[in-house]
Amino acid sequence: MRRLEATGVKVTAVGRTYPDREAFAATRFVECDLAQPMLTPLGPLSSAVHIAGIWLLPPHLEVLYDFGVRRLVCFSSTSVPIKQDSANTGEREQARRAFSAEVEIATRCKALGIEWTILRPTLVYGLGMDKNISRAARFIQRFKCYPVAVGACGLRQPVHADDLAAVALKALQTPKAVGQRYDVGGGEVLPYREMIGRIFDALGIRRRFVLLPFLEQVASAAGMVFQRPEVTGEMVKRMRRDLLCDNGPAAADLGYAPREFLSDGAADLGDIGASRR
Repeated sequence: MRRLEATGVKVTAVGRTYPDREAFAATRFVECDLAQPMLTPLGPLSSAVHIAGIWLLPPHLEVLYDFGVRRLVCFSSTSVPIKQDSANTGEREQARRAFSAEVEIATRCKALGIEWTILRPTLVYGLGMDKNISRAARFIQRFKCYPVAVGACGLRQPVHADDLAAVALKALQTPKAVGQRYDVGGGEVLPYREMIGRIFDALGIRRRFVLLPFLEQVASAAGMVFQRPEVTGEMVKRMRRDLLCDNGPAAADLGYAPREFLSDGAADLGDIGASRR
């Protein structure tokens, strides 16, 4: 929204909660839960960028078309193929829904005459609003340490949300991107432990890792006890796996050039890093 407002483009934002209205004075906000039918008129619109869960989008394609949308960019995830084989039922279901939505969007958009592009980011961070890097930062800030599994050396490619915003808007303007899927990862590849270490550094806290041989079991139990379905043993197992993507096609077609991880230090952690700044 910041990038669009800076260009003077008329923007309508749809979501369940409103961001800071004073910060986005030029944006029209429509409060809507995309899990329900879209009843409020949004048009006229020419393009749309869908950032919520991709499985929420297909039921609204005809409505968006009626509002005038002819160009669509939507976000999926590079974790779709990874989580399809997860031992966790919830993760497998989420991956299935996302992949099915990608297929349905491509099919229905072709029938409607909407030009589409799907972006698949890796681990997203920025502004302290994500559920991965920010969760780790809050833990480190509170306990001054971080638990890792033995052998947690899987490679990561975290990507800043603002780089995703930039490439989404570039895709809207690029005819070559129509009908394409692009993986969009960060500009730096890091071992999992080094990625966490950078968070310590940004917060100005000495790196202190706690090796837990049975972290998978602990995470599974904690997820059930505290009713946190995102905390699973599979999450711990992935500390040992490489979760990377190829930015080459996006770089070639869209000029995609993402920044290195936490290149702005504490500022990239939003409110979590505010005291450090």
